[in-house]
Amino acid sequence: MAFVKHAWGQMRARHVNQAMVMEVLRMGRMHIPPEPDIRFSGLKCRMEHFVSGMNVAVVVAVEYPGPDLTVVTVIDITKG
Repeated sequence: MAFVKHAWGQMRARHVNQAMVMEVLRMGRMHIPPEPDIRFSGLKCRMEHFVSGMNVAVVVAVEYPGPDLTVVTVIDITKG
């Protein structure tokens, strides 16, 4: 799994660590269907989960057929 620079900055600003991101990806749900993204050759997926007292969304790029995910951004959806 890779993190783009923007994702690291958003994690730092929102006090979300890598373990929290992993929990969102393992336990989270997609409330918005995956959609194509012009910056990546695959799909963009937004996973949401309540972790460590925060509602966190993690947006990942999934490139088929590659097995890897790229974390694009992290959002504190508690604050909107």
